[in-house]
Amino acid sequence: MIHTRTGLRPPIVLRAACILVLAVGASTACRESPTTPEPPDIESLDFAPGLGVDVSRMTRLPSGLYIRDLEEGAGARAQPQVGARFNYQGWLHDGTSVDMGVYPANQFSPGAFLSPFDGGVYYQVGSGQTIAAWDLGLEGMRLGGRRQLVVPPRLGFGGAGSSDGRVPGNSVLVYVLELLAVEP
Repeated sequence: MIHTRTGLRPPIVLRAACILVLAVGASTACRESPTTPEPPDIESLDFAPGLGVDVSRMTRLPSGLYIRDLEEGAGARAQPQVGARFNYQGWLHDGTSVDMGVYPANQFSPGAFLSPFDGGVYYQVGSGQTIAAWDLGLEGMRLGGRRQLVVPPRLGFGGAGSSDGRVPGNSVLVYVLELLAVEP
């Protein structure tokens, strides 16, 4: 302690130095023990056999998304800024199911709108209101088509994982999308 005319008080510089040492130590400790694993290399992953994933037979898009048409479909194509409705099923690469359903479920689903043409509920492809992999994976699909996606973490739920905890951080996902409708 330093004696001043007003009494004893710890030096401000000493307090600041202690705070700095604690902050540096804490940030170093956080870097040394990450809470989420590093994103895996998709081409070296062992996918659950039941998923039917063969990365060597898929097309790798510039974004890093892998796609393969299971059924081509016919008719209208899903394109950015066009409405689409689709079935989806999703799994972790180990085969654990994470979600399934029809999207959009209703007019209040993220990215959904009511069509002025037929009154149907559609998702606006490319709107960025779902995981990026869906926007990229829907592009170019034909009505009635089914497409398998292998999704790197940054196009899925990233390092944080899903808010409901079903998808851990940095998970590679597998989806099968089926295009049910394209806005007329």
